[in-house]
Amino acid sequence: MPGNPISPEDQRDFNRRLIATLEELGVVYAIGGSVAAMMYSEPRLTIDVDVMVAASLNQLSQLVKKIQGWQVYISPLETIVETSIPYGLPFNIIDRTIGTKADLYVAKNTGLDASAMARCRRLAWDRDAERSTEAWFLSPEDVILYKLSCYRQGGEVAQKHPTDIANMLDLMGSQLDLAYLVQWAAEIGVADLWQALWDEFQQP
Repeated sequence: MPGNPISPEDQRDFNRRLIATLEELGVVYAIGGSVAAMMYSEPRLTIDVDVMVAASLNQLSQLVKKIQGWQVYISPLETIVETSIPYGLPFNIIDRTIGTKADLYVAKNTGLDASAMARCRRLAWDRDAERSTEAWFLSPEDVILYKLSCYRQGGEVAQKHPTDIANMLDLMGSQLDLAYLVQWAAEIGVADLWQALWDEFQQP
């Protein structure tokens, strides 16, 4: 990894190249994490991109081969099949020369993953670039749910998750599908976290 901070332009170019590759291969995907949260709130610097993919084994094999041609690191196909998919862990793409990074999660075809992939939306992004492009993003409700899940699984330590959610609520709280959020927050065991953030948002 380089000693200097990662250039936002380098990360943006990396993200655009990754999304173009997924679309070229016909992989169903949705951007999540902090990049998606910023689409529904306010911009801030983030050094990587989280992407959920619904891909066949053949598509994953093609993706690995394609990314290897970039001369960057990508988790081997065997690791994706034997570890990432069974345990719900991300596999990684990392350009160690400039430090850009992506975490990719293989979506399950049941539960919240299936619901989230069915609800994703196509939005213009890279709006600061000379020519904006479009990509698929998780819905704001699903971004919130996954962030709540990550926060809980991480021992409720990483404050970026509740901060991102609070920023999203400030911008679009009244526009959210609250019934969906309540239902799935209970399903994935984060109902208390969601209720606390919602109560805080409603305070004058």
